[in-house]
Amino acid sequence: MPSIPTMKSPVLVRGRETQSLDREALASLPRETQDVAVSCASGLRHESTWVGVPIDELLDVSDASPETTHIAVTSTDDCHVYVAIHDALSGMLALEQDGEPLDKPRLVVPGIDGMRSVKNVAEVDAVSLDPDTDPLSLERHPKVDDTES
Repeated sequence: MPSIPTMKSPVLVRGRETQSLDREALASLPRETQDVAVSCASGLRHESTWVGVPIDELLDVSDASPETTHIAVTSTDDCHVYVAIHDALSGMLALEQDGEPLDKPRLVVPGIDGMRSVKNVAEVDAVSLDPDTDPLSLERHPKVDDTES
């Protein structure tokens, strides 16, 4: 197994409880391996083998409410996305890509747009959105938003 780099800050996982998970705590949770293609905003498509903590394990650690409709994921550069829970449960917080440890975790969910496959994850929140709320209207993509101004 490759050496695991030290994360500068833990990932906050929030449900009914808040957990601060450093690299060691994340590594102690059950892991899974998935082959998932991520399509980047540049149009490139990268198929990789990802290893990480299944989203349902993170939800268990934080005692997520059964009313959870989405996970809200925020990166260290303030990218903020919402993924519907039925999609998120097929994903993971990836710690490795193609056998190499990642410096910071990445959200990997099969079938979601690559721009929403958040790199450098800092927070994962289990949220319950009102059915009339459009989750896309709550998202922030600083790198993309800055180029549109």
